[in-house]
Amino acid sequence: MMKLTVWGGAGEHGRSAYLLNGSQVHLLLDCGVKKEGAGDYPMIQQEQVPKLDAVFLSHAHEDHSVAIPLLYRLGYKGEVWTTRETAAQLTAYFASWKEYTARVGAVLPYMEEDQLAIRYRYLEEEGDRLTWFEAFPGVKVMWGRSGHMVGAVWFLVEAEGKRIFYSGDYTSESLLLEDDSPALADKPSSTLLDLAIVDAAYGTDPNSQADKLRQLEQQIESTLHSGGKVLLPVPAAGRGQEMIVWAYRKWRNVPIVIEAPLIEGMKRLRRRSEWLREKDSGLELRKQLELVLNRNDWIMPASETERESLLQTHGASLWFVTDGMMQSKLAQWYYQQMSGDIRNLVLLTGHVSQGTFGHRLLQHPASYGACSVRKIRYKVHQGLADVRRMITGVPALHTVLVHADKEETDRLQACLTDELRDPRIQIHSMSIGEEVCF
Repeated sequence: MMKLTVWGGAGEHGRSAYLLNGSQVHLLLDCGVKKEGAGDYPMIQQEQVPKLDAVFLSHAHEDHSVAIPLLYRLGYKGEVWTTRETAAQLTAYFASWKEYTARVGAVLPYMEEDQLAIRYRYLEEEGDRLTWFEAFPGVKVMWGRSGHMVGAVWFLVEAEGKRIFYSGDYTSESLLLEDDSPALADKPSSTLLDLAIVDAAYGTDPNSQADKLRQLEQQIESTLHSGGKVLLPVPAAGRGQEMIVWAYRKWRNVPIVIEAPLIEGMKRLRRRSEWLREKDSGLELRKQLELVLNRNDWIMPASETERESLLQTHGASLWFVTDGMMQSKLAQWYYQQMSGDIRNLVLLTGHVSQGTFGHRLLQHPASYGACSVRKIRYKVHQGLADVRRMITGVPALHTVLVHADKEETDRLQACLTDELRDPRIQIHSMSIGEEVCF
């Protein structure tokens, strides 16, 4: 028998951390933070940390990665298994989290030496994607691209006679990034997995990416038609690059201002063609990235003076700035410059944690300025149809739905349970600290 203990990430959005304990094997899937208040960390059971054999990291985003140094502070001596691309991104995410905690007056629970103590094992060097390999005696692993960001993966793990699937953050609808369908992985088709931990961040939302893009296009077109500016706060890596390419295709004659970190992310994508979609051919997508990077009419400001000048010069225009939750000084500076004009729009396209500036704007926009504030998702996670497809393709005796608040997860659980035809299968909506044996 093995046991899953939720240290974070189920019944909430953020601080993903899932402990797998067997009689001999002890594994952790991700170890992230939640960007609320002073920062919420996983509910780590300190006595379990020295027992861990390995940590498997799905991707670099802070809600999956930034508490890893805390494990080393608490006595972890092992390795972090992830992709080389994810490991390369982590330094920036650790630095960003350090800046965030300083800004809110919180104290990091770990030191720089703990960050430097992290030892990585690169998945690409241990085994090809969609191929089983022995990570260490008694544990076999398979990995595949999850489509969420460059370097992001899902895992299949075999240990103590059990097979476990962890989706990480998953989407099959990325404009740029390829995903490897776990349904096609080499596993007994007639046998249920023992456990599946499945990204269900969008809960019962039935919309496809095409639906969301139509909604986004309509909102942006309306603002541009009125002569307004559209401020698009996005993460430095992930959906930001996809939305820039999408905007380039849709609005070739509209001025587009892009902050430097997003361009750096675009260049990284161009260099990492192994993560790009194959259906559209990697060459074609590389050409699209080249066209965007070589475009003459988008602008990358280098100073506040230049930003002020551009704001004065351009009317109807698109502005891509880093920090999807608008916690950064730069995102808030842009808002202050644009908020006085009712024609302008702040368009939030991802999760905004409670207490963040983006969340406060959504709740009480009139308290801060005259411009409009809207939220329309650009999909980088799974909703109802996606989760349904995943649990059909990767069926398990126990499926745990994660990455959404408890109320929404309960609704999704009820919906999916009503559709079950196999009495052996259980679908779980869990909370931090809860366990399931399998």
